[in-house]
Amino acid sequence: MNATFSRAVPLLLCAAFTAGCASPSAINPVASAQVVETLMGAPANVWKNADGSEVWEYPRGPFGVETYMVTLGSDRAVREVRQVLSEEYISKLHAGMSRDEVRRLVGRPRYVGLSDHTDEEIWSWRYREWKVRTMDLYVQFDRPTGTLKRVSKFQVDTSGSRHK
Repeated sequence: MNATFSRAVPLLLCAAFTAGCASPSAINPVASAQVVETLMGAPANVWKNADGSEVWEYPRGPFGVETYMVTLGSDRAVREVRQVLSEEYISKLHAGMSRDEVRRLVGRPRYVGLSDHTDEEIWSWRYREWKVRTMDLYVQFDRPTGTLKRVSKFQVDTSGSRHK
C-alpha cells in the first residue's frame, strides 16, 4: 500500500462519518434546499405546507438531545432554522393536540410505547433544559382518539433514577 493511499483512507473515513452531520448553524438564511441537503444530509421527514413551503426535520437521535426543523419557502430557500427540543417549543404542547401536531412541533420521538392498562400511546424524547439539565419528555395519547392527554418532564439523574 502506498503512502498517499494510507493517508487518504483516514480522511475519506472521517468525511464519510461526518457527511450529513454539519452543524445547522452552518446554514445561511436564504441558502438553497440543495445546500441544506449537502450540509445536513437527507431530512428524516418533510412536511409540505399549503403555501408551498416545506419543513425538513433533522433529529439528532436516538440519543441526541436536539431536533432541527428547517423551513424552506416555496422558492426552496431557507426561511428559518430552529432547534425544537427546547422549552420554547415543549411549552406549546397541550392536551387535545393530535399526533401529527405534536410531531410537527417537536419532531420524531426517540421511543414510542403502548400501555394496554391505560389504553395510551406514549412517546418520549430526551432534551437539554436551558442547556443545563438532561430531561426526559413524555407525551401520552389516548389511543382510540389519538389526542394528547398528558405531558410529563423528568430530570435525568446521573445515577439512573429520575426526579420531577
